[in-house]
Amino acid sequence: MKLSRNGQIVLSALFVASLVLGGAGFAQAKATQIAYQEQTKQIKLYKDELNEVQGQLQEYTKYKVMYECVDVERNQLKAQVEELSK
Repeated sequence: MKLSRNGQIVLSALFVASLVLGGAGFAQAKATQIAYQEQTKQIKLYKDELNEVQGQLQEYTKYKVMYECVDVERNQLKAQVEELSK
């Protein structure tokens, strides 16, 4: 089957258009992939920072509990000293 001149032109135009649209789709897919990778890196940074802050918070809580225990013991000793001095 032989195409007419107009048919060949239309077919060629459709082929070129499909190449252009395919290239645009590929470019968009690549841009989406790059954005996804960047977001993944950012999420990892946030997770690392969160883990660090949680570690600091646990350490702070441990020292706060130790301070409160020492404070209670100090108050008890103070009360005993006052009792003994009476």
